[in-house]
Amino acid sequence: NAHMYYLLLPNLEERTKVIKYLKGFGIHAVFHYIPLHTSGAGEKYGRAHGKLVHTDDISDRLLRLPLWIGITKKQVIRIADAVYEALNLKTKQPSDEQSRRSISHEVVSA
Repeated sequence: NAHMYYLLLPNLEERTKVIKYLKGFGIHAVFHYIPLHTSGAGEKYGRAHGKLVHTDDISDRLLRLPLWIGITKKQVIRIADAVYEALNLKTKQPSDEQSRRSISHEVVSA
């Protein structure tokens, strides 16, 4: 999708872990999708029939990464590196606290 970039994680626990990890780097990633049938208005006015297990499952696993006009290549790489680290796909950690936190001044909320 051209206006957002998201990941579909294995489960709610993994999504929560990744959000917390990224926050430690000053990267604001959020869950994006709350199913309409579970929203206040959806519960009041909706007409869902039966359980919407697939919708609920995807909602629990979806993670939106920061993306905005003007994001730099350096910021994209730093976000991607932090995601890889959070998912234990890459074990290299920043060498010191300053380099670890340096992106927090560059990345803004999605």
